[in-house]
Amino acid sequence: MTKIDRRVRKTNQSLQLAFKELTKTTKYRDITVKQLTKTAKINRKTFYLHYDSIDEFATTIAVEISEKILQLILEEPLKKGLSIPGYIFDKVFDFFSQAREFYTFMMTSTDYLFIARQVEERVSKGLADAILKEFKLCKLDAYICANFLIRNTLLLFRIYNDGQVQLDKDEFRDRLIRLNSSGLKSFLDIKRNLAN
Repeated sequence: MTKIDRRVRKTNQSLQLAFKELTKTTKYRDITVKQLTKTAKINRKTFYLHYDSIDEFATTIAVEISEKILQLILEEPLKKGLSIPGYIFDKVFDFFSQAREFYTFMMTSTDYLFIARQVEERVSKGLADAILKEFKLCKLDAYICANFLIRNTLLLFRIYNDGQVQLDKDEFRDRLIRLNSSGLKSFLDIKRNLAN
């Protein structure tokens, strides 16, 4: 993860808060740089110093979310983490539960599914790289496993967050663990790999 200057971080936070505020009343494609900078109380030149467009700003949000999720998932060595039932679910759920209302909104809003897809792709790629390093799999299988885990977890989190399923967190977690475990069993023999 790259280190960001404190002033740049403050500018980004102001822009994110303004962006969130604007999304309550304005569709993504209708948000202008002028509206965003006015709401954020920053100069338009400051915005253009960091970003070329609203789309580039949105991409930085996806990058930030991706880096934070991936960092949490890879806190433990992956063999150890994946041997714990629900490890990835817990990391993702905790990430969105810990006062990250903006991130949750960006990942679950229908208007911003393009950001969720970018996050899924980036986290899946990082996870696939980590799987390749720790498990004896070919690149394709590592990619398939990573995408399976991340897509399932993030998609089902969106469904859960939207209230489309009437389950408590533990019931929901159990179902996701069963799905992920059975789907990965033929690719990642965690017990055998832990012994290696």
